[in-house]
Amino acid sequence: MAPRSYGIPSPLNRSFLDHEIALRVFGMSLQPSPIKQILFFIGGILITIWAVTATPLRDAHPGLITLFVIWALVATFYLGGLTKTKELRVVRVPALLAYLPKKAREVFVRRGSDPGGFYSMVGISHIAENGRITFDDGSAGQVYMVVGSASRLLFDEDQTAILNRRDAFWRKVPTSCSFTEITTKEPQRVVDQLANLEHRNRNLEIRDPDLIELLDEQYDILTGHVGGKFTSIHQYQLLRGRTANALRQGHQILQVEAESSSLVIKEISMLDRSETERMLRVFYQSADQAA
Repeated sequence: MAPRSYGIPSPLNRSFLDHEIALRVFGMSLQPSPIKQILFFIGGILITIWAVTATPLRDAHPGLITLFVIWALVATFYLGGLTKTKELRVVRVPALLAYLPKKAREVFVRRGSDPGGFYSMVGISHIAENGRITFDDGSAGQVYMVVGSASRLLFDEDQTAILNRRDAFWRKVPTSCSFTEITTKEPQRVVDQLANLEHRNRNLEIRDPDLIELLDEQYDILTGHVGGKFTSIHQYQLLRGRTANALRQGHQILQVEAESSSLVIKEISMLDRSETERMLRVFYQSADQAA
C-alpha cells in the first residue's frame, strides 16, 4: 500500500555543515538551522564588529556608523537566508553579478551572428533524423510524447496502484539515466485528423466539386484554426543518458513499462527530428516568430 506522505531523502553530497541544529533563545525554540547558516551569521556579526572597531570607520560620525551596522546586519541575515533547496542565498551572488551586464543578458540569433552564446545556453550539439539528441557534454537524449493516467477523479485503489507502480518504476531506473518531465501549451495536434481526411479524399468514388470543396474547408479548419489557434496541454519525457548504452537501457525500461502496464504511462511515442525541434521551439523561439 502506498504511504500517505513521502519524505525527501537527504542528498548524498550532504556535509557536516548541512546538519541542522535546534536552538533555544530566552526559552523559545527556534526553527532548526543548518550549521553553515549559523556560522555565516556569526561570521557576519564578527566582521561587522571588526569593521566599526578596527578600521578607519570607527572615526566616522556616529550616525554613519549606525547606518553601516544596520546595513551590514540586514545584508548578513538576508544573504544567510535559505533557499528552497537549503542553500544560502549568498551562493547566488556570483551568478547575479555575471547576469548584471547587459551583454550577458542578450543572445543574438541572427543567421550571421556568432552561435556561441545560443549554443552555450541550449547545450545541444546535434539532433539526428530519428530524434537522438547529442549534448555538448557527450551525453545522449531522446524525447517522448507521453500520456499518463493521473486524474482528480481516480478512486483510492487506483491512486494507490499508480503510486505503487510509479515507485517500482523509479527503483528500476539506473543512476546513469535521468528523466525530465516537460509540460508545454501548444497548438492541438491534428495529424490523425488530417490523415483521416486525406484517406476520405483518396477514397471518394465521385469527385464531385461540392464534396471537394467541403473537404478543402475541413482541411482549412483543421490547419488554420484547430491546429493553429486552439492550444492544449502536451507532456513530454526527456530521457538523457550519460552514454549511448545508458540511454539504451533507459529506453528499454521505459518501453517495457509502457507495454506491460498503463498505470505509469498510458501512451508513449518517440519523437523524430522534426517533432523534437518543434517541441524545442516552444522554449527557444520568440512569441513573434511562433505566431
